[in-house]
Amino acid sequence: MTDENLAWAEFGDTLRLPIDDKDYVRDIPWEKAAFMPQFPMIDIGSGSGLTTLTLGEQYPDAEILSVEPDPMMRAILMSRIAERSEIRSRTTVLHETIGSTWLPEQCGGALLFNVIYFLGGRARDRFWQRMADVLVPGAPILMSRSYGGVPEQSVERKLLSTAMMGRNEYQRWFEAQPGRDNRMEITNTFVVLRDGQKMREETTKLAAWGLDEDMVLDEIPIGKFGIEEINDRYFAIRRLPDIKR
Repeated sequence: MTDENLAWAEFGDTLRLPIDDKDYVRDIPWEKAAFMPQFPMIDIGSGSGLTTLTLGEQYPDAEILSVEPDPMMRAILMSRIAERSEIRSRTTVLHETIGSTWLPEQCGGALLFNVIYFLGGRARDRFWQRMADVLVPGAPILMSRSYGGVPEQSVERKLLSTAMMGRNEYQRWFEAQPGRDNRMEITNTFVVLRDGQKMREETTKLAAWGLDEDMVLDEIPIGKFGIEEINDRYFAIRRLPDIKR
């Protein structure tokens, strides 16, 4: 069994790049989200850095805070930022989790793509409190919508994506089944073919919290945030002004 993060570090960008019009970074609703780039912007769970670069390109004068606790993904992230001098000078990479990392006292918004659906209950509570502490009134957390929670039945193995690099073809196969404690057991299998012959196969397993979006939205602190449904892919969770008595 291969480590999940190690497999994604090797195969993730190979299967994703070059970015096409179907990729979600091409579909971020910047105008409706109404970020406040005069304050630092946060990319939560930056992975290999594609979202960090997208954020830096969208707001060419903003300070960027890129939060990525996994060392393998962070190595790719930092290499990607290091190549872009106009983004490197204003981007700080943070190695701790979003619940424990340093952040400036005032931030103008955050990207939150998929991360919240993989956090346990206490971690989610800490996350919302942390965001309430650092976001200025009006600043949004642009949050991706849930993929549906734990399936009632097993999801049979299926081919999700393929890509070519030189003579090699790379494939990602996906399957899932219900697990214990409201978790979804996910199996990813990465296959490398050359001339149609299998050269490698790496399998990873992950027990993720299977959270539907209603449950996540119900946990958002009332009075601290407002919830705006932007479209079928995103919510804007907007920091509200604190009530003064």
